[in-house]
Amino acid sequence: MRRWIGNFFPHSLKLRLMAAAALWVLPVLALAGFLLGWAFRTHLESQLDGKLADYQRELLAAASIDAAGNLVLDYMPADPRFSRVFSGWYWQAAIDGKVVRQSTSAGPMGAGALGLLSPEGGITELYGPGERELRVYRRDVTLPGSSGPVAIVVAAPCDELEADMAQFATHIVVIMATLGLTFLFAIYLQVGFGLRPLSYLRREIAAIRNGRAEHLSSTFPDEIAPVVAEVNALIDHNRQLIDRARNEAGNLAHALKNPLSVLSHEIAALEPERRAVLSAQIDSISGQVERILHRIRTAGPSAGNTRVELSEIADDLTFSLGTIYRERRLDLRFEIAPGAVFAGDRGDLVEILGNLCDNACKWARSRVTVHASPQGGRLALAVEDDGPGIAAKERETVLARGQRLDERVPGSGLGLDIVREIVTLYRGQLNLSDSTLGGLRVELDLPAA
Repeated sequence: MRRWIGNFFPHSLKLRLMAAAALWVLPVLALAGFLLGWAFRTHLESQLDGKLADYQRELLAAASIDAAGNLVLDYMPADPRFSRVFSGWYWQAAIDGKVVRQSTSAGPMGAGALGLLSPEGGITELYGPGERELRVYRRDVTLPGSSGPVAIVVAAPCDELEADMAQFATHIVVIMATLGLTFLFAIYLQVGFGLRPLSYLRREIAAIRNGRAEHLSSTFPDEIAPVVAEVNALIDHNRQLIDRARNEAGNLAHALKNPLSVLSHEIAALEPERRAVLSAQIDSISGQVERILHRIRTAGPSAGNTRVELSEIADDLTFSLGTIYRERRLDLRFEIAPGAVFAGDRGDLVEILGNLCDNACKWARSRVTVHASPQGGRLALAVEDDGPGIAAKERETVLARGQRLDERVPGSGLGLDIVREIVTLYRGQLNLSDSTLGGLRVELDLPAA
């Protein structure tokens, strides 16, 4: 049964539970309806048999044998159905198997339309005139002065019982259908209430992913608590791995810095041709190492991300870049709208803005502007300068790994490529366009907290 339900509802736990509940609710209701119908029919039959017995006692009380040995009835049942011909309600009195008195509904005695209805005592069912099914009750008694036992027979039509039964069955179907729908709706509400903690769990996980929380709360039911504990442990383990990777990246950077510096110094003493070849190789190694270190240090949108206020990053970048480019006296401005909060790792945001702002400062003539504002649940960033800009056909080139349009400007050419990789990790977008200041405009779409 579980496999059958899974094949029909593989992607909805609520529908699977609803289907499983329906598989026992509907048969139980059907069985309950059948049992109620059986009990009601038994009650109707018992009630009809009681009426037939009452009429028999009434006829027996009125019966006597006169001096000539004939059966005399002082009175007859007053039920008008015994007076309507072939109504289905009959009574008879017979001596030695011969009908001597009968109700008007049985027709003329001489016609012999009915004959003796039941040859045996007790309750029987048989077909009477017009193939109408009758329920017959016969009782044999001995009256004073009679030459033999007197059979008192009373009959009633079964179709009236069947009509009552059909009406009751219609009511039962309506009631059971209503109960079934009510039960299914109640089960739907019950299942929804029971699965509500999963919705809370999804929201808390989304809050962790968006940087609004670091761990799942401990308020979940006992059945979900072990999963919550495992997720929290996974978050802590993931954070430890990130921290360890960053520490290893820092150690590797320090370990490689001095050997590369020594090699560069020694190469400077070689003849020009060999120096050019080896310098190019050293630059290539340095660029690759720098790129790998940047990738290792990038956290990405992992569990436990925090909220990063752009104003904090802006102050640090303003100070550091202002110190580096002090002689050029650049106008570096940050225009940050309220609510501009990054949902991610602080180090990643520093890497993004640091590379973009440093690149803009290298090319700017006098001004660099950074815009940040929340837009539709996302964070829109833009860095623009008043430098020479980049032609549209060359924009893809500068995004390629380690490519520089002007070798005279110092740098590894990895800045924009590193930024694009980090933005891709956060499922964002990076676009290059013309700036209103006259230079290049780099636009970013990032997750907002």
